[in-house]
Amino acid sequence: MSSKTLITSTRVMTLLIASILIILVIGNTPPKATVYAHLSGPTLQKWVDKETGIKIQFAYKPEKPIADSPTELSFSVQNLTTGQHIKNFRASVVIINDFQRAFKFLNIPVVNGDFSLQYSFPDSGHNQILVSINKDSFGLALASFRVSVSAPFPPPDIVAKSIIVGVVMPAAIMTAILVLIKKKSGQLFVK
Repeated sequence: MSSKTLITSTRVMTLLIASILIILVIGNTPPKATVYAHLSGPTLQKWVDKETGIKIQFAYKPEKPIADSPTELSFSVQNLTTGQHIKNFRASVVIINDFQRAFKFLNIPVVNGDFSLQYSFPDSGHNQILVSINKDSFGLALASFRVSVSAPFPPPDIVAKSIIVGVVMPAAIMTAILVLIKKKSGQLFVK
């Protein structure tokens, strides 16, 4: 191996090692700015209180809640001007359905501005979600959101049984009645 080839190989190796080190350093550098993970998605609703400078975001999963199935209700409370989370407060959530039944989650401690609840809506229909934000015994904000809940889907075997009971059984009964009527009148078979 000539000395010229050795020098070229050494330079290539040095550049390769330097490139790998630069990629590793740049790839592992944390971001300088603070990023706040606010809610998003098709169910996102916002409530803005300009007097207190607070924005409350609300979202829920699944996108189409079903009665008697768990639904995650997520809230994010932020400073309207800066977008940063309001910290160290207590929240209360009241859920009211079409039948005026209310379910309450009271004095939920919130440290970082985001909180969520698991709730199974007992009935289908429209539900109003009322949220109260309190800090140091003072009310900061009151917000209202809406969630529409679907009735549970019947299992496939119930649908099949419903078709049998609702269509096949009446047809069989009507056929039996017609056969009996024709038999009594002596016209069972038509020529």
